[in-house]
Order: sequence, then C-alpha cells, then structure tokens
Amino acid sequence: MENGLIFDVKRFALHDGPGIRTTVFFKGCPASCWWCHNPESQHECEEKSVRKTILDGTAYEDPEILGKKFSSTELMTEILKDRIFYEESEGGVTFSGGEPLIQAAFLSELLDLCRQQDLHTAIDTTGYANTEILDSIMGKVDLFLYDIKFIDEKLHEKYTGISNRLILKNLNHLTAGGCNVNLRFPVIPGITNT
Repeated sequence: MENGLIFDVKRFALHDGPGIRTTVFFKGCPASCWWCHNPESQHECEEKSVRKTILDGTAYEDPEILGKKFSSTELMTEILKDRIFYEESEGGVTFSGGEPLIQAAFLSELLDLCRQQDLHTAIDTTGYANTEILDSIMGKVDLFLYDIKFIDEKLHEKYTGISNRLILKNLNHLTAGGCNVNLRFPVIPGITNT
C-alpha cells in the first residue's frame, strides 16, 4: 500500500471535470509558474504556514501544516463520502496539484481503487513526466485535463521554469493513444492573453 502527500481535498468541485467532483490536490510540482493558483502545492514536502490574525488589537499566529500523508485507503474513504453526488451528476474524482504524476505509484493505486468503485477519474496535469509513467496510467484515466501554458519554448521556460518539450511530446503520446484529453490554457493578463 502506497502513501502520498496531499495538501487539500476539495468537495463539490464544479470546474475540474464533468459533474460534481472531489478534487484531490497532490503536493509537488516540477513547474514554478509565476501565477501559480496553488503555490502551497509546489514543494513535495510538509510545510508550515503561519497566518496572522488580529483579535482585540493583538496579533496571534495560527500555524498550519500544509501537506498530510494519506494511505490510498484513507484517501478513498474521504473520496467515497461524496459518491452520491458523483452518481447524481455524472461526476467523479479529479487528481490535481501540484502535479499528481510526481507521486505516480500512489496515483496509480488510487486510480485502481477508483476503478474498483466504478468512479469517473480525471487528472489535471502539466504533462511533465516520463512517458513511461503516462503509459502506466493511461488505461486507468477517463479524462486528462492537460494544461498548456505556452507553445513557445522560451516563454514557457521564462514563466514556468521548465521546458515544454516533454509536455508537448506527452500530449501527442496521449492523443495518439486514444486518451480523452481536454486542453486548458491559463489566461494571465499581460502574459498569456495576447
């Protein structure tokens, strides 16, 4: 049984695939996009976050640990709490991040458990992973939500810190393999909206 590092489980997600979904956010990402929507997911480790609250004129620190280890069965227990919503809306589970492909063995085990429960699965991914990892999960995923930041490699490296060669190669690999892929393009004012 694998363990994985998760930073959030979002219930009743409506924008991470079809129907009502539970979105599981993995820790760790190879990119460091300037506009990252989930910067707390970038590092593949537990981190301490300190929120400051002013109460009665006094500042209080409220420490929070970002990232929690789950076994695949523990996480499935959380996921299955919302099964009725998936069934009524043709929804399911989306694995996001960070980049879920970084924790490939854990992700694969979760996908197997979802298949056993007949749950629709989606992966929100940068596509930045060894092709062998994609090969190992392609048949277990109903939908890939594939993020394309830039086609231009230099701009991609400038704004994300990584090349897009592997990302574009893997996109071609998934589509050639008959996978259901939805492309997603972030619209960032002054950067990608030209």
